[in-house]
Amino acid sequence: MSKAPNIFILAGEPSGDRLGKSVMEACRGKATFFGMGGDDMIAEGLDSIAPSDALTIIGITQILKAIPRVSRLANAMIDVIFARRPDAIVTIDSKGFSLRFAKRLKKRMAREGWHAPIIHLVAPTVWCWGKWRAKPFAKVMDKLLCLFPFEPPYFTPHGGHAEYVGHPILERQPPDKSLARQALGIDADASVLVMLPGSRKSEIKQLMPVMLAAQKRLQAQHKNMQTILPVSSHVAPIIKAFCADHPAIRLVEGDGQTMMACAAGDAGIICSGTVTLEAAMTGLAGIVIYKPDWFSMFIGWLLADLNQIVLANVITAKPLYKLLLWRKVTPDALVDAVNQTFDHPEMGATIAGAMAEVIANGNEDAFGQASAQAILSSIKR
Repeated sequence: MSKAPNIFILAGEPSGDRLGKSVMEACRGKATFFGMGGDDMIAEGLDSIAPSDALTIIGITQILKAIPRVSRLANAMIDVIFARRPDAIVTIDSKGFSLRFAKRLKKRMAREGWHAPIIHLVAPTVWCWGKWRAKPFAKVMDKLLCLFPFEPPYFTPHGGHAEYVGHPILERQPPDKSLARQALGIDADASVLVMLPGSRKSEIKQLMPVMLAAQKRLQAQHKNMQTILPVSSHVAPIIKAFCADHPAIRLVEGDGQTMMACAAGDAGIICSGTVTLEAAMTGLAGIVIYKPDWFSMFIGWLLADLNQIVLANVITAKPLYKLLLWRKVTPDALVDAVNQTFDHPEMGATIAGAMAEVIANGNEDAFGQASAQAILSSIKR
């Protein structure tokens, strides 16, 4: 009986850790894994060789500062790969690092006469940050696994092998609003504000001050308003520090509580990112915000399609959420947006309906199973 394939896997952010866990679960008994991952992947059996938070960097300024450290990390992991010779290499998200890592790895493979397929999960958002970014990924990666059905055609013209595997969030069943409120102990007739400041510490530091200022004003205007903020374990300390002097904000602690909180809400202040999908699935209306450093914003104006930043808008092809960027993210703007949402409760049903239509037309296979099959089928033994 042949030995199960051994796979190197790399996930440098909490979202990647969750995706990696799904892949590993689907490969249980079929493969073993070593590499970089977080608590979820380690609990699933990952042989960890590097800390999972080493790549949690946001903003071009921070990336430039981290280049020497990240370069040393890449070299160290490549040394381990060549010492252990896995059957496949899987990188998850962390797009800039993953591309440079794969290029460096392939050069060494060519020098040493050894090859294993390099597979990247979560294709770069070329539909937002420019189609020109598709070519280098298509050339370097042996296979790209895409979360959305419209993504593969961006890469195939460049000779890339891209497959749609679905998105795990879209497989979840959003809870009923009344049941969510009951579970969280929220009054049925309360106006509920949901604060979603992001999953990265740098995002939270940028957004929490303006969110807190807006929340304070809204609380004065709406005496029956209740505010909830779902808190994942990896950002709990920084969130608690920000909210220490804000007793009106209720922290909903525990990983995986975001969708429950969204389902209970009437209006949301939402950091741009994957969380917009969870908000939209539950019908949480509101405003999407993002506040990068000035240099990242400058590059974004030059290279990005700012109309494509809000993920829920992109996959539904509908303007479900208005986006506020950089200096437009002010307490006054947030207060106005939330009040408008409170005044138009019908917006939630429109948002939920648009997302339900997307989900109905989604991938028949579960994300984990589809990704596992795509990875295992790439292995030649």
